[in-house]
Amino acid sequence: MRDVYPAAGRQAINRLIGGGQVMINGQTVRLNSWLVRNGDRVEVLAEPAAKPEPPATFDDAWIIAQDDSLVVVNKPAGLLSEPARAPGAATLLDLAAARFGPLTLFHRLDRDTSGVALLTRGGVIHRYLDAAFKAGAVDKEYLAVVANPNRLAGQGVIAARLAPHPQRRDRMAVAPRGGQRAVTRYEVIAERGGLQWVRLWPETGRTHQLRVHLASLDAPIVGDRLYNPAWQQAGRLMLHACQITLPALDDWPQRIFAAPLPADFLPPPASPARQPNRAEAQLGKTSHETN
Repeated sequence: MRDVYPAAGRQAINRLIGGGQVMINGQTVRLNSWLVRNGDRVEVLAEPAAKPEPPATFDDAWIIAQDDSLVVVNKPAGLLSEPARAPGAATLLDLAAARFGPLTLFHRLDRDTSGVALLTRGGVIHRYLDAAFKAGAVDKEYLAVVANPNRLAGQGVIAARLAPHPQRRDRMAVAPRGGQRAVTRYEVIAERGGLQWVRLWPETGRTHQLRVHLASLDAPIVGDRLYNPAWQQAGRLMLHACQITLPALDDWPQRIFAAPLPADFLPPPASPARQPNRAEAQLGKTSHETN
């Protein structure tokens, strides 16, 4: 299948097979190790998504704010935050370091998530951020587009412990016992045509926390290749880190950094009867506030 779909990544093809979208001689197969013999008829029910080409250079349009200690950027979806298991792949950290000099990635996002990411230039900012994150004083806000109907209330708290998936190394799962504590606050802000727009505030920072928590309530994020069986309905994961608030601590003032929604993100429908709160009003602009 890699030969037939050269633009698709290995993971996209594996997920297509695992999702029951490939048939051999009329029989659905879910193992990529299935032996295909000469004369077998292979049917692909849905094309795998093309692997997006990551940017080759840093784009100054990503810059939200920068000073002597911080570089805050609006990371595009599809770009790795830092070097991982894909040697040679472009990463935000490498591209930013080529543009600004040595940096440390302090707040990372999943490859397919867009939005606010923090890079530091070193020095005392590390102690400040380390203390703020450990104290749970950093407020992070996300926007997700999810499938509807689902089991979400208008607003609420999801408290479900998470652990690695027992069969899939690339996934996490809700743990009936054990696992790590994970808590997410949420509010549904809009809905239309089988979709809901949900604002999220994670109180913990577990791997895939928002994606697993939403999927556990039958509200998988649109475009989520790992946790949404119908992920092909969108060209990207509809999850955006829209704002981060750094607290006033020691000699550091409070600062709020907001990232506008990218062009490839489904915007929430306008609701003239409802006035946006302060955080929502910032979604459409870039801001760097000091109080």
